[in-house]
Amino acid sequence: PIIQADHITAVQTMSANIAPLFSSMVSVYRVSNSHDVVYTGCCRGGRVILPPQRPFPMPLRELVRFDGDSQSNRFMRLIRQYNSLFAFTSLGVDIDKSVNTGNGPYVFWINGVVHHRIGSLLPPDGKRPEFAQLYIHDTHNEVQNRLNIFSPEGDDVPDPAIVSELISMLDEHNPLVQKFRMARDRLLSPDSPDIVIKLRGVLDGHGDRYSMPSASELGALIIGSPSPEESNFDVVVETRSSQLKSVSPIHPSLMALQYPLLFPYGEPGFYTPTKLTEDDGHASDRGTSSMYEFYAFAMHYRPDQPNPALCFGRLSQQYQVNAYSCVEANKLNWYYFNQDLLRCETYQGISDAIGQGMWGLKKTLPASHIGGKRYMQQNYHDCLAICCAYGPPHKFTTFTCNPKWPEIAEAISCEAGQKPSDRADMVVRVFHMKLDEYLTDIKEGRVFGPVHAVAHTNEFQKRGLPHSHILVWQRDVSRETTAEDVDRYISAELPDPKVDPLGFSLSHLFKNL
Repeated sequence: PIIQADHITAVQTMSANIAPLFSSMVSVYRVSNSHDVVYTGCCRGGRVILPPQRPFPMPLRELVRFDGDSQSNRFMRLIRQYNSLFAFTSLGVDIDKSVNTGNGPYVFWINGVVHHRIGSLLPPDGKRPEFAQLYIHDTHNEVQNRLNIFSPEGDDVPDPAIVSELISMLDEHNPLVQKFRMARDRLLSPDSPDIVIKLRGVLDGHGDRYSMPSASELGALIIGSPSPEESNFDVVVETRSSQLKSVSPIHPSLMALQYPLLFPYGEPGFYTPTKLTEDDGHASDRGTSSMYEFYAFAMHYRPDQPNPALCFGRLSQQYQVNAYSCVEANKLNWYYFNQDLLRCETYQGISDAIGQGMWGLKKTLPASHIGGKRYMQQNYHDCLAICCAYGPPHKFTTFTCNPKWPEIAEAISCEAGQKPSDRADMVVRVFHMKLDEYLTDIKEGRVFGPVHAVAHTNEFQKRGLPHSHILVWQRDVSRETTAEDVDRYISAELPDPKVDPLGFSLSHLFKNL
């Protein structure tokens, strides 16, 4: 059968004073007292409201452009290196660089657990300053000290002039940088006592949710020893210390410390008092938003606003992966400390009996945790149950993402010069919309006829494009599959331009034959 192409058109809506671009086919709901369609994917229909991003200061505003001059293009290619020059914390994770060989699009790929650590204000004797120490130690040679972190060759060397301009920009606008500069000024005195910077792990709020937190709310400069009264999530940076301090995934300044170029004003990230609101603007009974909802809000494009999570090229890719790791770490941390609520005593007892010497040490993930052992086993057993009821699957089909789909090109056209490889969020979003349409066609019998069941699993190819494997159990299959049955769905012939003009136009790989 000839399948007609389905083009998903993008629409724009206003939801709680924000304007994310979304497709009319993504999950929506209708407000009970009106006929307005409200998009729920980014902000739960306006219940999650975060302060709008301020315009980026110069020179960052002119450097972060996909359609800029040669200087801007080079900056965007090296943007991860530039950010590392100014990061306060280290990104402790195994970065897999093997996928970025050849001429394909760049992919940020990590393995293992992610750790964010920060050192002391001054480096140990004989050690070179790194990360936050560069804001304090030998700032007369700050540009060269920062460039000495890396030993790149050829065209991969950051521009010293740009580094100098970015230093001035952060000194003027970033309250975290200003806090470390204050510590530097005090440490210049020969008889200066030890100084401690305490980065607050809990923000209490200060009235207007759209205003920036003050420098005193983000951190405190303490003369002498720190007070023992501190939050479990506070980060205490001492004058000299041989140990690194870990920064919690729920620390409000984590992303501002790790990505000063994404957040040049030191904006706080996710923190517990981020309130949910109801349609009337009052606080929700549920209280606060989750970390997942916070990052879902950040990863939706908003016209005429800075979009640091989406429009910084390779650095945005790193931020997105880092945000995902923080969400997963936060979930796992909750599971770890709430085993009783998950009723895991039975599973733990069985594990204790099997693994001698591991009493009470093994933790159990709920079956609802995507990717967990019980989640995978549950879905596997469901598929086996379908096989027991209907026999082996009758059809196997695949669905692969095409980065040249017109819907993707239309969605990223708001940011001139962007490529599909720069917007993994939009690539995946369009893929899932089209996959849902394809699965609906199969389930409703428009592709293979009536079906009993459909099972599918999604995976990501080496370059990051999503891909789906689909199994189909058909109804009324009373005979063996013949060659004619196969020819109904699979053909190695060029389509007839008069019968199937769309299929003929899509056969672009054979035009020169």
